[in-house]
Order: sequence, then C-alpha cells, then structure tokens
Amino acid sequence: MSHEYNARYELERKRREELKRKRAAEFSEKAYKEIFARYEQMKNAEYDSFVPSEMGELSQNIKNIEQLLQTDIFEARRLCYQAQDSLSSMDFLVRAAKEEFTRQERLRYEEIQRKKAEAKSKLEQAFYTQLGEIKDPAVANFAIQDLESIKSKIQSEAISSKEELAQQLKIVCGQANEKARKWKEERLAKEKIAILSTQIDSAIKATESEKFENDDNKNKLVNKMKTLKDSLTAESSESEIAEKINIMRSSVDDSLIDEEVRRETVKAIVKELKSQEFTVEKPQIFGTGKDSYVLIKAKKPSGKQATCKISLEGKLNYRFDKYEGMTCLKDIEKFNVDLEKIYSVKFSDERVIWENPDKLSRTQESSSDTQRRNM
Repeated sequence: MSHEYNARYELERKRREELKRKRAAEFSEKAYKEIFARYEQMKNAEYDSFVPSEMGELSQNIKNIEQLLQTDIFEARRLCYQAQDSLSSMDFLVRAAKEEFTRQERLRYEEIQRKKAEAKSKLEQAFYTQLGEIKDPAVANFAIQDLESIKSKIQSEAISSKEELAQQLKIVCGQANEKARKWKEERLAKEKIAILSTQIDSAIKATESEKFENDDNKNKLVNKMKTLKDSLTAESSESEIAEKINIMRSSVDDSLIDEEVRRETVKAIVKELKSQEFTVEKPQIFGTGKDSYVLIKAKKPSGKQATCKISLEGKLNYRFDKYEGMTCLKDIEKFNVDLEKIYSVKFSDERVIWENPDKLSRTQESSSDTQRRNM
C-alpha cells in the first residue's frame, strides 16, 4: 500500500519568533559596532564643528541602540536602520557647511576671543561668552546681523541686564536655528538623489553579504534594489523611497528566516525517518527562489520508501511507498505525531493526493484463498 500527501508545514510559533529575534540580534549587534566606529571617525574629523545637532542626535541614537540591544531587539534594529540612513546625509551636510562656512566660522571665533578681551563691561563679556556657545556655524551665520544689533543695544545701554540679554539672544538664536534648518533642507534636497542612492547602495551591500541557500534568490532581491535606484528622480518622495527600502530589507529578513525554517524542518524530517530505520540520502535542493524545494529520499532494507519535498513557502509533499498492509498508515501516523511532539513541526491542510491499495488487495485476496482451501 502507498500513500502520498500534500500538506502545509510550520514551526511552532514560539520557535519561529526565536529565529526572527536571533536574526534581528545578529544584524543589530553588527550594525551597532559599525555605526559606533563611524561615529568615532566623524568625531575625529571634527563633524561636531559643522553639524553639532546632528552629531548629538546620532550620539543619543547610539546610546539608545546600546540599551535596546538588551531590552527590545526589534526596536534596536529599527534605530540601526535609521542611524545608517542618516550617516550619508551628514556627510553631504558637512561638505556643504565646510564649503560655505569654514572661513566665516574661523574669523567669527577669532573675533569673539579678541572682542571679549576688549569688552568694557560685564554685559559685553556676557554677550561674547554666549556668542561662543553657538556651535553650529550655519546658525551663527544666519544670526550675524541680529547679533550686531544686540551688540549696539548693549553699547547704547538699550539692553542693561543679563536677563534682558539672554532673552534677546534666545529670540535671535531661535530665528537663526529655523533659517539654518531650512538651509540644511535645501542643501539635502539638492543632493536627494545622491543621498537616496547611497542608502540603497548600503542595502545592496548588506544583502550581498548575506548567505542565501541559492544565489538566484539573493540576486532577485538585489536586482529589485538596483531597479529602485535606477528609478530615482528629483521628484522621488524621500518617505516613499525610505518605505520601499525598508520593505526590501524586510524581504531579505523574511527570505532568510524562511530558509532557516525549512532547514530546521528538513533536519527534523531526516531525524524522524532515521528513527524509523530508514536510510536517508543527503537532501538536495532543486529549483530557484520561491520555486525551490528540498528533496529527501529514504529507503528501508525491506524496500519500503519515503520521499519528501519541502518548499520555501511552507508546502510539503510526502509519499510512503512499497508497503504491504496497514504498516504504511502506521509509519505515516508516527511520522506526523513525532514531528509535532518532538520537533515542533506542525502539519495542516493535509490531504491525500494519491494512494495505491494494490498490494493490500493482493494480500487480502491471498488470505481469502487460503481460508477457502482450509474450509
């Protein structure tokens, strides 16, 4: 007697979540180290002098990631992606700031030090002290005219207290911050395609470094990313592109987890067949991408056979052949029960697609003939 079944397989939900968590942890720990190393390089390159607020945000992001690695690995991964994407933007901003503000910032610093030393009143000294605390060269640049106006008011005694000075500086710096923010947005908009291209290149590089069972699946994912990169235009929405990049990153994760689930399922099936005294051939992969399947062939000395095909999409085809009598169904029942109880592999939507009762029929006929002869 022979039976062939189609079914769906899945690992116990808890085990699949463990695989997702493991995948997120491996990525996040590696990304955290790379981001921290890049941050240290930026500090050494004096990025703080050109994009202090952005460097402050990155520093805080790194601290948050470090904490989340212990408490919420999926949020840690999200922040890692966010930090990675911000790095290219910061490179562009620093280049632009260096081109536009380096000379003015150096002259401003020298003038502040000189005039602070020449200040005739404590209020003037306080003015130059607070000027020196403006770290962002873009903010300082956009505040120049208003700061000159405040200095004139101090000299004419229109401002006569430190409290009034602090209030005036707060207003001026707030306005300058807004102008600096708009300037950064405009500069980044001009470099939008280059920045988005860099982010996609980073995702491509990360995907190419992954170990897939089959390079065809990897290549399909990489080619989708390259197609997205080639489609970039000045009208491309940054938020939409960012969402598409994240979807592609998720596709990579899902593909690798599906492969890991199948590997665990294959191992479980091989162990179960061996426990039933089958000799199991080395599993082989056929096909590519989502159409690929792992083929397992097994045989007993008596000639009984078992064949399994396991797809990436959770489909399983298994066949027990060359049996006599009801032993086929007993082996199949043990196969199903043990996989769920021992290996956490659960079958669903199971249905018979083929059965061959010939040997069973011949056995029954032979038994009937014997009984008639003995009567």
